[in-house]
Amino acid sequence: MLGVMTFAVIMVDDRWVRAGLGLLPALLLAQRAVMGVGVGATGERSPATERRTDEGVRAQIQELLKLIRDFYTTCHMVAVGQLEPAKAKAKAQVVERRLNQMMADMLERVEGADAE
Repeated sequence: MLGVMTFAVIMVDDRWVRAGLGLLPALLLAQRAVMGVGVGATGERSPATERRTDEGVRAQIQELLKLIRDFYTTCHMVAVGQLEPAKAKAKAQVVERRLNQMMADMLERVEGADAE
């Protein structure tokens, strides 16, 4: 389908038709994303009872997202002049230490699981 669309876009002289044909695959992809095709056999999500419950991993992900938000906010505050570079560097070092600790904890869990 993509090959046919590309050929049609190349062969059509009218720019509006070309633009419309170029947007068609984007619209089809957006429709697929909205409709959820491919999520499951019937397009529905699995029930909560069949999903994995990795509370430890979920907590780590939440912590990681918090650190990313903190780091992004720090960078933004430096960019707009609300935070001094020295203070931003200190905040970034705190984030880096916590990320290193999270990585070490995760590696210990993985190595412990491999040993069993």
